[in-house]
Amino acid sequence: MAYATQADLVPLRLTTKDLTELTDDDNTGTINAAIVTAALEEASGRVESYCRQRYVTPLQQSDDVKALTLDIAVYLLFSRRRETTIGETAQQRFDQAISFLKDIAAAKASLDQPSTSLQPQVSLGGPTISNKDGHLRYSDRHIEGYV
Repeated sequence: MAYATQADLVPLRLTTKDLTELTDDDNTGTINAAIVTAALEEASGRVESYCRQRYVTPLQQSDDVKALTLDIAVYLLFSRRRETTIGETAQQRFDQAISFLKDIAAAKASLDQPSTSLQPQVSLGGPTISNKDGHLRYSDRHIEGYV
């Protein structure tokens, strides 16, 4: 599930002309929606990969999640073109997004998302004894004469 759409890329991060140049492999003069979708899916996957240890995935839609996805997707679209230099702004946004995601994974930053349970699960079934400790089990015959 992508956390952003092609409609989010234009105008939030790219112009229609830029997106066409980055995706039009067949020189049709139009945006290749399949390439855009693939970049957005990959970017969303990267966002999730950093967040899944702390947050329930898939993540809920939010402006922060969308922005991270867009910044990574733009970088991915530029990096498909070997002859195109990644713009300074796109590179900086990508670097900042990855840095922020690393901080999220390290619990130095957070998102507006429901968190996963980081606390150990508590057993309500009472104590248990493993089979290797079977000799520690007691029965009524062990307490005869004490009660």
